[in-house]
Amino acid sequence: MKRWPVTAKLMSPVAIKSNRQSDRSDSIRSITGTQVRGALANLYLQQHGEVDDIFMALFLDEDSCRYGPLDPGPATFPLTAASCKRAGMQHTLKDRLWFRIGQHHKPELDLRNKGRLWLRCSKCGADLKDHAGFGTWQEGNLCEAVEESRQVAAHVGIDRHTATAAEGVFYTLEAMMPSARDADLYGWVLADDESMRALKDLLQEEDHRISVGHHRTRGYGDMLLQVAEDDDSEPHVEGWEQWSRNLIQFLGSPPFSLTEPNAADQFWFSLSFPAGAVLTDRFLRYSLDPADMISWLPPMSPMEHAFPVHQRPLRHWDSGGSVGWMAAVTHHELLRGWNAAHGLPRQDEWMVARGAVYVYCFHGTAEQRKPLTERLVELARNGIGLRRNEGFGMTIVSDEFHARYH
Repeated sequence: MKRWPVTAKLMSPVAIKSNRQSDRSDSIRSITGTQVRGALANLYLQQHGEVDDIFMALFLDEDSCRYGPLDPGPATFPLTAASCKRAGMQHTLKDRLWFRIGQHHKPELDLRNKGRLWLRCSKCGADLKDHAGFGTWQEGNLCEAVEESRQVAAHVGIDRHTATAAEGVFYTLEAMMPSARDADLYGWVLADDESMRALKDLLQEEDHRISVGHHRTRGYGDMLLQVAEDDDSEPHVEGWEQWSRNLIQFLGSPPFSLTEPNAADQFWFSLSFPAGAVLTDRFLRYSLDPADMISWLPPMSPMEHAFPVHQRPLRHWDSGGSVGWMAAVTHHELLRGWNAAHGLPRQDEWMVARGAVYVYCFHGTAEQRKPLTERLVELARNGIGLRRNEGFGMTIVSDEFHARYH
């Protein structure tokens, strides 16, 4: 499958509740791949009236077509990102993943003063705080995505029998508002050529207009969806090698000055989930550990700081070498949805949060590393977990963000 960039222009306010409260509910900042897929599936049924082979390929076969979320920016900040507490990214943007790995190697090292670059803003000395949200690349630098404008409107309920205002039903609804920008939201679609032709034909029939979110009968949710040419991006294996070498060099420099990491027989890599992931173990219990769905990865320790680095779990391979788990910055988020066809809520699920990061280290020779590289390429192309045709589980190997902003 190829990756096709997608942009969305709001033609009317779009309201998507962050929870199911009926009287007051904030609107979410982005539109999930589930909602994009559902809006397009509804559009297809309106045009064709039945489920056929093309419908199955577009909306039910995750090996033919997958729909990513529509976000205010094309990049999602990982959970390890931090910025100045006072001025945000205007002063500094830091990534603390590599520093976290160094702390695990030397937990006895007092870094309250020596590690100021990872604890304090380099411009004003204020504390660094976690930085979440979305960004966009401009001239090689990551900038904060433009904050979308919002509006809160008051509504009354409608009595279904009399078609007039329902007594005692009054609520407010927050919505994302259209702007003067060329695109308000950014996303992607993974699809093969045949599925993409069918999807473009579907959008062409409706002048690229789709409807998403709540209160569409009241004029909300109208959106212009445009699909660009595929970016023809392939996994950048050479970049992964450089990422590992830079991390080893970082660990060998002050304040850590480690001598153990060696580029000759070690290869470090990370797995990031910018759209989140739905992971389960073999008993179908929700999990935070990618090893529950990838047999060649080692399991995580129950608690990071309770296990020294040399006691972390290892997975030995028959072909030689071993992979060890080193660090993780992750947590669960509640995934909710609405089944428009049935008019009922979807089952709540627990997903790995957007921006979660996991770090591993391979021990072995360059020849023993070849099977790992092949598996990482496959993982970067196909993702991991459940509901991948809704955008969940997309995997970035050794995200450049960590190397650029460490």
